[in-house]
Amino acid sequence: MKKNKLVIAPFDDIHLIGINTTLADYKLAYYFNELLHFNLVRLKEILLDAVNPYTFFYYNAGENRNAFNLVALKSKDHLCIKINPHTDYLLIIRNHITEERLTQIVKMIRDIKDVTHAFLLDFSKIPTIDVLLEKIEMHERDCIQQTN
Repeated sequence: MKKNKLVIAPFDDIHLIGINTTLADYKLAYYFNELLHFNLVRLKEILLDAVNPYTFFYYNAGENRNAFNLVALKSKDHLCIKINPHTDYLLIIRNHITEERLTQIVKMIRDIKDVTHAFLLDFSKIPTIDVLLEKIEMHERDCIQQTN
């Protein structure tokens, strides 16, 4: 007897771009702000594991537009999650974005000096990504509440 498997995407309208670079977090955020016309702001560091703080940047383009997080996955030579190929940062894009704009963003990131690799991540190939995204979403909510 054949079993049907129900697959539910826990996070709708989210795209992940993995970035491998030797750039410091603030320099990478600077390039994103300059080249991609973001306004990433560094907020309180996020604890993705029990011990190490990771840098966290946030930009909201406005109502019915995209929200962006730039999250470091490495802190003091400790990687909170292993993603293949090696990934130092995640750029999280929330809300609807066209494939053309997404491709343009990846290309522009790849063109930044000292960015080794930028690529779209496939949720299904990273077993613990849903837990990580939930932590990031909760941290973002807490940071926004504190600033208001």
